[in-house]
Amino acid sequence: MGKTIKNARLANSDSDYKKLNIVLDQAQPREDGLRTTGREGTYEWWYTDAEFEDGTTIVTIFYTKNYFDVPGPAQPTVDIDITHPDGTKTLKSFQESRGTVINAQKDICDVSIGKSYLKYIDGIYILHFEEGDIKYHATMTSKIPMWRPDTGHWFYGNQDEHFFAWFVAQPASAIEANLTIGNQTTKLKGTGYHDHNWGNIGMNKLMNHWYWGRAKVEGYDIIACDIIAEKNYNYKRLPVFMIAKDGEILTDDQSHTKITREDTFEHPTTKKFMDNHLIYKQPVSNKETYTVEFIRKRDIVSVSLLGKVARLKATIAKLLGANPTYTRILGEVRLTHDKDGVKTVYVHEGLWEQMFFGNNKNSIINSK
Repeated sequence: MGKTIKNARLANSDSDYKKLNIVLDQAQPREDGLRTTGREGTYEWWYTDAEFEDGTTIVTIFYTKNYFDVPGPAQPTVDIDITHPDGTKTLKSFQESRGTVINAQKDICDVSIGKSYLKYIDGIYILHFEEGDIKYHATMTSKIPMWRPDTGHWFYGNQDEHFFAWFVAQPASAIEANLTIGNQTTKLKGTGYHDHNWGNIGMNKLMNHWYWGRAKVEGYDIIACDIIAEKNYNYKRLPVFMIAKDGEILTDDQSHTKITREDTFEHPTTKKFMDNHLIYKQPVSNKETYTVEFIRKRDIVSVSLLGKVARLKATIAKLLGANPTYTRILGEVRLTHDKDGVKTVYVHEGLWEQMFFGNNKNSIINSK
C-alpha cells in the first residue's frame, strides 16, 4: 500500500488565529520577535534586502542556527552578500560558537550576532553588519504596513504537527545606508524589504519547490509566490499574492489566486525544470482583475545548497539523491490592471527566485 496523503494548508480559521494569538489583518511588531527556542528541532531567520540607486544590492540574513541545520544545535550566524554595480560580489559571514543561543527579544525585533544587529524602533528598522573590513549600516523606513498571508502559518500533517511560518515586516521600505569596505565609505539610497521565517522541521520535508517574486512596477508593490508541497502532501499548491499602492494593500486573498506556468525547460545547472513565464491572475471583483507576469531573461545565480551544510552531511545527502538548488532570476515583470473592461499595462525589470528541494524534472502540481 502507498503512503497516506497528509494535509497541507495555510491556516486561516478563527481557531487558528486564536491559537496563534494574532488578529486577522492586524500584523503587529511583536510578531517579528524571536518565535522559536533557537535550539534543536527549529530554524529561524530574519532576511533583509536592498536595491540602491547606484546599482548596488545587499542581502543580509540573521540565523538562529548554522543556516538550515534544523536538528543541529543553536549557532547564531549572520551573512552579508553585496553585489556591486559592476556585477562583482563581496561575501562575508560570522558565526558564534555551537550551542550559543541567539541574543534576540521575543516581544519585538531586536537581534544581535557578534557586532551585527537588526532592531525595530518606532516604525523604523536599524540594520548593522560589521565583520572584518566590512561595515554596513542602514535605516529602513516602512512604506507599507506589516503584512502576512492570513495567519502566515502553513500547517502540514493531519494533526498540524509541522509548520512553516512567514511574516513580512517590511513589504517595502525606503533605505539610507553607509557601506564601508576597507578605507572606502559609500553613501547609498534606495528601497528594501524585510521578512522573517521560522518552523519546526526542514523545509525539504514539507515543500517540493517554490517560486517567490517581489516587484515594484509603476508605484505598485507586488509579492507573489507559488509554493508546491512535497509528495507526501500530494504536491498541493499553496499560492500567495499581495499587491499594494501608495502604502495601501489593495488585495491579498490567495483563495482567488490563479497561477499559470508556461515555456518550461530543464535547467542546465540544476537539472530540474524551470518556467520561463509565470502568470498570477488575481480577481478583485467581477469587474476588476490584476494580472502579474514574470518573464525570465537570465539567471543571476544558480547553485546547489549542499555547500551550506557540513561536508559529511552533503555527501550523505548526495547518496540519498537530495540536491536542494536555488536560482535567482532577472527578467521582465508585467502588470495588467483590468477594470471595467479597460486594460492598463505596466512593465518593469524585476528579480525572483526558484527554490527547489525535490529532484523531479517535471512539474507536479495539485491545485485542489
